[in-house]
Amino acid sequence: MSSIEQTGRTVDDAVKNALKILGVSREDVEVEVLSQESRGLLGILGYSEAKVRVTVKATAAPPVPAVPPEEEFAVAEPALAALEVEAEPAPPWTGEPSPLALRAQEVLAKILALMNLTARAEITREDDEAVYLTIQDEEDLGLLIGKQGHTLGALQVLVATIANHPLALEERKRIIVDAADYRARRERTLISMAHGAAEKAKRTGREVPLEPLNPRERRIVHVALATDSGVTTRSEGEDPERFIVIVPTGPRPPSRERDRGDRGGRSGPRR
Repeated sequence: MSSIEQTGRTVDDAVKNALKILGVSREDVEVEVLSQESRGLLGILGYSEAKVRVTVKATAAPPVPAVPPEEEFAVAEPALAALEVEAEPAPPWTGEPSPLALRAQEVLAKILALMNLTARAEITREDDEAVYLTIQDEEDLGLLIGKQGHTLGALQVLVATIANHPLALEERKRIIVDAADYRARRERTLISMAHGAAEKAKRTGREVPLEPLNPRERRIVHVALATDSGVTTRSEGEDPERFIVIVPTGPRPPSRERDRGDRGGRSGPRR
């Protein structure tokens, strides 16, 4: 039986995270609560998430291909690179923002002002799980995103912590901070890169290592190739140098085909 451990803001959130990875429904699993969430001092210091172990029942239907657990729900954002693939513009959100969304927008705007930036903080949409903010700025995107998205990730954590602080745990939401649709464009580029590397692995019959990626980026690649029966994916190394290796599952082609596929060099570091 498949079994994984997952964390979340609440026990229910942790279970939902596990179900998403396993690709099964709630009635198909058994849940063991390993630890309850703790609010900590003043609701911030010492805060710890709930942790559960979810096991697929023997009678359950076969799950869809799972994403490695360590690739789920990372705070870090994508690296600033390879934006050549343009994202489709999302339709404007016309809903009414909640008090939490307005507070998160105000917090982000104040932080940007303290950074002496003229960037604008806008609410792009909101649902039952999250508030989505975007930073509009034509001059300082590189500064706002930072190397491997560290600045954007830090802004997201800071805004979420301050905006959610006055609320009870069950009222809190994830706060997602983007910058001029950067996340969507980067995701499309990663998917394109993953499929290209998978084709090379199948053509040459050899493993293809990718460049180091953060956990969110690795998850995007795993999901993009989860239904490709010609390859499997695995993660190797330690963060921040952890990377994905794409492994062909079919027979090795003749040596001439392998040599032809190798002329371009490797796609990334090989450990």
